[in-house]
Parts: sequence; structure tokens; C-alpha cells
Amino acid sequence: MPVKTDYQKIPLVFNVYKPVGPSSFSIVHHFKKNLGYDFGKIGHFGTLDPFAEGVLLIGVQGAQRLNDYIHELLPKTYRAVGIFGGKTDTGDLTALVNVEKHIAVEFQKMAKEELEEKLAKHFLGEYWQAPHSVSATKFEGKRLYEHALAGRLIQKEKVKREILDFKIARYEYPEMEFEITVSSGTYVRSFFEEVAELLGGYGALQILERTAIGENTSANGIRQKDWPIKGEMFDLEKWGRPLDQVLRLNKVRLTSEQTSKYLQGQRLKLDLIELVYDSQQELISSQNILWVYNQDSHLLGLARPLNEELAAIFNLQLAISLFL
Repeated sequence: MPVKTDYQKIPLVFNVYKPVGPSSFSIVHHFKKNLGYDFGKIGHFGTLDPFAEGVLLIGVQGAQRLNDYIHELLPKTYRAVGIFGGKTDTGDLTALVNVEKHIAVEFQKMAKEELEEKLAKHFLGEYWQAPHSVSATKFEGKRLYEHALAGRLIQKEKVKREILDFKIARYEYPEMEFEITVSSGTYVRSFFEEVAELLGGYGALQILERTAIGENTSANGIRQKDWPIKGEMFDLEKWGRPLDQVLRLNKVRLTSEQTSKYLQGQRLKLDLIELVYDSQQELISSQNILWVYNQDSHLLGLARPLNEELAAIFNLQLAISLFL
């Protein structure tokens, strides 16, 4: 008879649907105060500005330590509505329009399909972008929006990002509703400002929803009515997702002796290790990083093939305490 998983003892990720208004930090704080059991540290995998809504992933029991890997390996998809004709300090319409300039008339009248083709041709693929001056990117230990609130607008250097997919869902000038899938760190507000500039004018976002981080979609997000309440039972099995379901990778399964060596940071010979391929290969986030399990299928961490050996790159503290 299989042993029932104790969800209070494994790293979990909650796919929370953040509404418009509260900060990402306040939602993490709510979960921290109301989950009602000893879950260790807590953290999120990519902030959303207060004006934005959608997928906010929150990790507990060691899951939050995977932050860098989630950012690196899982693309993010957004639905946005932008309004052409005006520029704001924030790149969205929570601030007043301070400069007006409509895009060229030819683009105002252009058919949705034609405009989509033009923008996709220009933006798809490698994309260099500077973080918006009121974004959550840090500079000298503070968020850029914190500098902006203090009257100091910071212009950071452009960094390489990637636009993976772009579709215009609706175009009725001056409104453009679009869906975009991007590499981590891409700012959709800045993207829409660049779209408007390419078309000869200004623009700002009216709506921004993060609809997916990898396979974690807004449709499956935990709505506010289902968030934990102190003193009431919160169904971890229903709402919590194990790490290997959030980040889909191929797997290796280790013997007892190999497990001990892995947790001590020793390299293992690849030809002596059992490799388990995921059944949904098209969803694999990386072929160069592997989930590592012991012979009882307990998740131990991550490893990378390196010169015919398996090198540990991430050990879950929970795994070390339970199985070393």
C-alpha cells in the first residue's frame, strides 16, 4: 500500500491569483500569517505590481529556494490592454498622462492582422530592454519605484530578453489588447511603450494580467475567497503543488549509496544512474538540469550532467535533514 504524502513535510508551491490593488509582498505576508503550521521560510517567484493581477507563485518548505531556476527556465505569459496616445511616468494609467502624441494615422487605421505581423516581425526573438524606472528591479538595494517615489528616476542599462510569442487579440484604436509570452525579467509596460514609439507615438497600459508562469495558469490560481484564514483548515493537497509539478524536468533515481554521496555534494558516474524521462517531453523546461530522487521517490534536489558525471547544483534542506 503506497505511503500517503505528508504535504506539511515537502516543498510546495501555491499558484495564487493576485487581484488588482494589493502588493505581492502583502499577499506573501497573508499566507505567512494564516497558513497555520510550521512551513519554514516563504517567498514568491516573481513580483507583480499593485496595478497588475494574475499568477503569483508562492513557495514554502524549501520551495522558495528555487527562485532563480523558476525565473531562468519558465517563460511568463501576459494579457494586456494598452491605450495609444499618451505617456505616463509609470507606463500605466494609474498615473496621469503627461504628454500626448498619437501614433501615425496609417497605423491607427491598420487591420489587426497586419499590425500584428508588423510588430511580431520587429519584436519576436532576442529583445534588448531596460527595466522601467518605476519597476521592482533593484538599484543600490532599493526597488526602482522606491527611488522614483523619492523623486529620483533611475535609468538602467538595457539587458537581453526574449519575446517568445505575440498576438493581438483586439485592436480598436486607441485600444490594443494583446497576449505576449516572454523570458523572465521582461517588462510589458516598457514593451508597449516601445510599440507605441515604433508606431510614431506614445502609449500606456490600462490592464495587465499575468496568465501563466510555465504550466501554472491564472485559470487554476487560488482566488482570494480560498486564501488561508487563521484557525481554519487550508487544504494543502488541493492547493499546494510539489516542486516537480511546477518545474517539469527529466529525473534521475539514486540508490541508497548514491543518495548519500549526492547529499554530501559528491559527483556520480552518469552511466551508473537510472534516468527517467518525463512522459510529456514537449513540456520539459531544460534538458541540462535534472530532478534527483532517492530510491523511495523522495525529491532530493537538482543536478546537472557534467563531463559524464552528475553534479549536484541544488540540495533541498528538507531532503538533507530527512535522508542523510
